[in-house]
Amino acid sequence: MAITNGQTADADEVLNAIGSNFNDVAQNLFNADYIGFDSRLSNTGAPSLKNVKYSTFTTDDADVNYGLGYDTAGDFYFLPVLSTVTYYIIVEAASYSGLLGGNIIQVSSGKWIVYDSTLDASQEVQRAKVHQTMWETSSEDITNFTSVTALKVSDSNDVGMQGNYMTGSFEGGGSGAGGNTSTWEMPKNTTLNTQSDERGTDTSADEKSDPATCRAEGIYNYNIILQIDGIPSDQSGNTISSWSYVSATNSNDANCAIILFCQGNISWTANNGSIDSDIDYFVDHSIPLTTLAESLSTEGVGNGTLIFKDTVTSTDNAIPVINSSIDATSSEQISISADGGLNWTDVDNAEVARPTAGTELWRRIVITRTDLSKLDKVTEQAVKYELY
Repeated sequence: MAITNGQTADADEVLNAIGSNFNDVAQNLFNADYIGFDSRLSNTGAPSLKNVKYSTFTTDDADVNYGLGYDTAGDFYFLPVLSTVTYYIIVEAASYSGLLGGNIIQVSSGKWIVYDSTLDASQEVQRAKVHQTMWETSSEDITNFTSVTALKVSDSNDVGMQGNYMTGSFEGGGSGAGGNTSTWEMPKNTTLNTQSDERGTDTSADEKSDPATCRAEGIYNYNIILQIDGIPSDQSGNTISSWSYVSATNSNDANCAIILFCQGNISWTANNGSIDSDIDYFVDHSIPLTTLAESLSTEGVGNGTLIFKDTVTSTDNAIPVINSSIDATSSEQISISADGGLNWTDVDNAEVARPTAGTELWRRIVITRTDLSKLDKVTEQAVKYELY
């Protein structure tokens, strides 16, 4: 009802009027945080606020982030465009300690998606980049997951497979001319790659069914300086996908890095040069064989949840202000908890919530998409609590 003279005001009307005012104040607060507060504020350069928590995301400060990327240049969270993702791997594990937001996004508790964030049109290029992320030792590879219980691939042809990664080298000296070549062969003497880096590219034409052998070889001045032979385990009908880097230079050096995604392991032997790493992820790291993933939506990919946590004196009322840009085809739900997430109260933006009393004031933002081509954003958040 409208508040008129002589009437008793409804409590929610009064508090929501305060919420509308706090919404406007919060915009000034956000802007001042971006441009810098006057150094004379409380003699510290920080505002003297009463019962207010806020963030402009100048750092990645969400306590929980499921499904959203973080833009370091723009200081905002976003749901990435996933409508052109044609190949992906779902990892179910206890935890992940590597980098998030590039090729890996956490979908929910204990669940991540690995995909090609450059969204190349070719499924095979996406597939190649995903497997480079998964098996090539880096800050993102599969070993950053602990207690992996499932590895699900979007392509049924990749079911029942495992990753292998081998690197080798020969370091010489001096220089020479002519005859400097290198090859990746599978089977031996069938050249698939000559002196180049094909990792992250479409090598589907190189897939082999149950090859008996494979070889990385480097030749300097017509002499073999690097030769590493591989023997795949006997798996009848096994298809082996490979991505390789091989080189031999006129400084008498040679290197190779081979990613293989296959059924069974590969046994390597160095005839010249040395094997620097030989990783069988199934045997060495107990990474399970792949199974078939569901669709993105069925796997819960494409939506997002942000949670911001603060400890306060006990409160049972709060008004959140969330700045976001949400497409008309998406929806956003804001929730408040004062007891550390045990109970949640849904609330409209800039309106009062009366959660179960507590000292752990959490704000949750859930975005649900129906169109994975939309780029929904969350740019700032604030909450005023203990109003009465």
